[in-house]
Amino acid sequence: MNSSEADHTDHAITILAEDYAFDAPDEIPSGWTKIEFTNQGEEPHLMYIERLPDGKSVDDYAADVVVPRTEIWHEQRAGEIDRALTLMKTRAAFPEWRAERTLAGGVGVVKPGHTLEVALYFEPGSYILDCYMKTEDGELHNMEGMVRELHVTDASSDVTPPDHDIEVTLSNHEMVVEGDLTPGRHTVQVHNEEVGHNVHVARLETDTEMQDIIEWITPYNLEYFWPPAPATFIGGIHYLPEGGTGYFTLELEPGRYLFISQTTVDRDVWQEVTIE
Repeated sequence: MNSSEADHTDHAITILAEDYAFDAPDEIPSGWTKIEFTNQGEEPHLMYIERLPDGKSVDDYAADVVVPRTEIWHEQRAGEIDRALTLMKTRAAFPEWRAERTLAGGVGVVKPGHTLEVALYFEPGSYILDCYMKTEDGELHNMEGMVRELHVTDASSDVTPPDHDIEVTLSNHEMVVEGDLTPGRHTVQVHNEEVGHNVHVARLETDTEMQDIIEWITPYNLEYFWPPAPATFIGGIHYLPEGGTGYFTLELEPGRYLFISQTTVDRDVWQEVTIE
């Protein structure tokens, strides 16, 4: 970590996403932490976070999760297996210890050059920061080096969640977006009521095709997170545990926006809003 670029205090840290690495602190206290996340790369990035089971490390995650997922993806990219078989083989390849992991949120897809703030709650333990998007050549970012470990200590930050003016509630069959949907800067609270869900926010243009976004954001599709992105993504909150809550800042200008989740896109669960 370069402390001049990825500073942290007891309650706030800066994480820089680059092509292909996270510049982040090695250690933070437990409790609520504000993350200023900037995509300094030339490609879209996200940050998936999970707490590892006791005794597991980033090396275990890379060997047992990233490598087999990459090998199966290469088979799919070569046309040797379809989406259904890709999904089946991936689930079978993951180690038993993954059932003991804890989803911990993260940052939704962020366009190059964009900065947002995210607030998440961390229990003590070892965590993984992972970007599993693809390069233009179809290689996974985490295999290029965009995965690292973050240690959360027993010390507490004693910070409270931020105030918010927009709320997003996620469940297996519904997404509710409500609040001050007006031009300007907002803080969005995301609450997940059921099994892990996430939300990404995209700015839509007049010629944006919804089907292109669906294909691009649906897990295990051939097009899944393979650039170019079909819309301008400006953040969100990645997979939260059941009952989990996270916050992110959102800059809205007049236009059309899409709130969409990878988990429920196949159930036509998303919300499009127009900012006047």
